[in-house]
Amino acid sequence: MSLIQFIKLIPEFNRISTSDKILLIRNHFGTMIIINESNNRPNENHTISTVQNFYGTEITLTLCRCLGFLQAYWHDPMLTKLLIIVRSLSSSISRNCGDMDMDRIYNDTQTIFAVENVYVELLWRYILSRLPSEKDAIKLFNKIILDLLCVVSVSFMIDSYVYSFPNEIDQMDVLMQNMWPRPNTQMA
Repeated sequence: MSLIQFIKLIPEFNRISTSDKILLIRNHFGTMIIINESNNRPNENHTISTVQNFYGTEITLTLCRCLGFLQAYWHDPMLTKLLIIVRSLSSSISRNCGDMDMDRIYNDTQTIFAVENVYVELLWRYILSRLPSEKDAIKLFNKIILDLLCVVSVSFMIDSYVYSFPNEIDQMDVLMQNMWPRPNTQMA
């Protein structure tokens, strides 16, 4: 299942406007590639040589390190799904600091934040239910945050590289807009 198909299955995602859905996917593209690629086992990961040819050695080495961190979560599919949902709905840390592109600012951040909070709470409760103590849950939650910060760091590196090709990114907007039905604006 692709990331976009997975996100469409989140009931609360329907509360978010189409333009904000597009921005969430567009602004999290690099991060989601990293999280998705971490599902591959190191000896089965044929993508590394391709990534190195495309992004270079520095990004590839940092990416491999992050993939190792994230592979620890794939033994628990529910935890992984909650992490992907929370990360894909986070609206504040997905942009490069120097990026002043007004087309990448969300229209309704309060709705996105409310939906994200639902899943952060679910993630926390799930972690609490799986571990013997609250102290262990706090340690795991802290590790998750540190690992996601590593992913965000690599994501910024990837985004900076990808955003150096603006024509390719602009061509994706039409494709993403066609993924969701347009509201019927005609009056009967």
